[in-house]
Amino acid sequence: MTATQFRPTPRALAWLTLLACLVVSSWAWAAGRVQWTNTTVKEQAGSSGSWKLDIKIFLPKAPDVAHVPVKFEFSPIAYYERAMMDGDKLVVRRVPLVGRQDLIESVDLGFMDPGTGKIENRTRFTFKVTRAHGFEAGEYKVVIRDTRNGQPVGAPTTLKLEGENEIIDRRAMVFADKKKPPKKEEPKPDGEGGEGGEASGEPETEPEPEPEPEPTPQNDPPQTIDEKPGGCGCRAAGERGGSPASGAALLLGLAALWRRRFSARR
Repeated sequence: MTATQFRPTPRALAWLTLLACLVVSSWAWAAGRVQWTNTTVKEQAGSSGSWKLDIKIFLPKAPDVAHVPVKFEFSPIAYYERAMMDGDKLVVRRVPLVGRQDLIESVDLGFMDPGTGKIENRTRFTFKVTRAHGFEAGEYKVVIRDTRNGQPVGAPTTLKLEGENEIIDRRAMVFADKKKPPKKEEPKPDGEGGEGGEASGEPETEPEPEPEPEPTPQNDPPQTIDEKPGGCGCRAAGERGGSPASGAALLLGLAALWRRRFSARR
């Protein structure tokens, strides 16, 4: 009998369908279920940039240990951009992201009931994600994975973190040359020009000649008497100075007069 001649009966189809449902349900039951209190979380006011996440996890059976190590894989899929546009207008838009590196948060989930000390198959867990760890306002695809075997816990969830990211300046830049005001030249003294003897640019007026003062009559300065060292100081009237001949004659006269007086005494 060839393959083309084989025809499944309705009973066989029913068994195949039931088997597929059992496989899918058993896989889903083994993975557990995750319930998020809020999938849209606002940034906490007054904090240094953090979002508080609250979840409930249900496993098909209680785990073997009280604390199960898991990791949260946050895949960025969108960014909430705040941009300053022309006219000083702030615009907020959703920017899709592709190929970004996942942000990993590793935690331990406790399944022990503190009241009874018994390990349960469900737990409630609250934790924070912060900007210090690379989180920003935007959208993330979150997968919770059991680090013991790498099996995901629950189904992937899209999480929205609302908040205010840094403002990006997208205003057009204008490169305009600002004209400098003309430099005012300082006034210079008369007769001085600019560099190289050039004129300062302003018309110079020649100063009017000042009238010359009229000469005032001056009296002859008084004449000084020249004296000869060793002389008697006698001068003939009307003479301005003596010569050697006149001096000698005077000496001869005095000598003759002295001789006469000496002869008379004898």
